[in-house]
Amino acid sequence: MNTLQSKDNPRIRQLAKLSESPREARKQSLALLDGVHLLQALLESGKHPLWGVVTASAMQREEICQALKLSEARGTEWFEIPDNLMLGIAPTEHPSGILAVWPFVSNHDQGQNQSMPKDACVLMLEEIQDPGNLGTLLRSAQAAGIQYVALSEGCAEPWAPKVLRAAMGAHFYLSLLEKSNLIKLAQFRQPTYAACSEAHLSAWEGPLSEARGIVIGNEGSGISPALREACYATIAIPMATGCESLNAAIAGSLLMFERRRQLARIASQP
Repeated sequence: MNTLQSKDNPRIRQLAKLSESPREARKQSLALLDGVHLLQALLESGKHPLWGVVTASAMQREEICQALKLSEARGTEWFEIPDNLMLGIAPTEHPSGILAVWPFVSNHDQGQNQSMPKDACVLMLEEIQDPGNLGTLLRSAQAAGIQYVALSEGCAEPWAPKVLRAAMGAHFYLSLLEKSNLIKLAQFRQPTYAACSEAHLSAWEGPLSEARGIVIGNEGSGISPALREACYATIAIPMATGCESLNAAIAGSLLMFERRRQLARIASQP
């Protein structure tokens, strides 16, 4: 393993740019994976990073050593760097000691993606701007068995380090459709249900098992009128008196898992 010592090294400068700017990740089509858990998730999905950096102290951890060996066997190039250099380029205040670079493929969709199975359910996200919310929704989608996630213009950069950390590896298993025309997609994939706290249809009573789309709107303004009109129906999560709405990531997660619960109940029936 070669050693990098200078902050002016081209690889170190590249890592610093990826860490500081989500736009840089988009420009280079490179995701910065911070921490061993993201690296493990990538390796478990059958993929591996192009290259990465690790500190000597981090290599004392068994889980990191194992991940390094497995990724090296698949072709990843690793460089050792000093702890003080890691402090200057890591995207978190307390660095994990290991960073890796992985090339992602950006998929765009204009509303009628023919590659999706007819019975697939698509999570449609309209202008979800908080990186933590977006990452949580992606993590919940994977856990709830939803493979496709469509993101409108105005969503947070899905490949930013904050989103990647919050999603905990979900990116490597999901099909992300960026800059999607959600209105066309909702019209094409019916029935599509839009989360709305004022809706009369309860999520516990509505047939989410049949949903081909679940729409979650912007944290502050909710779902736009045009997109709401394109959906089959709006659906609400029952809440205690005095509560107006839920966090977007919580609401989306509840609806996805309610769909999964309904499907499991149907499957268990004789």
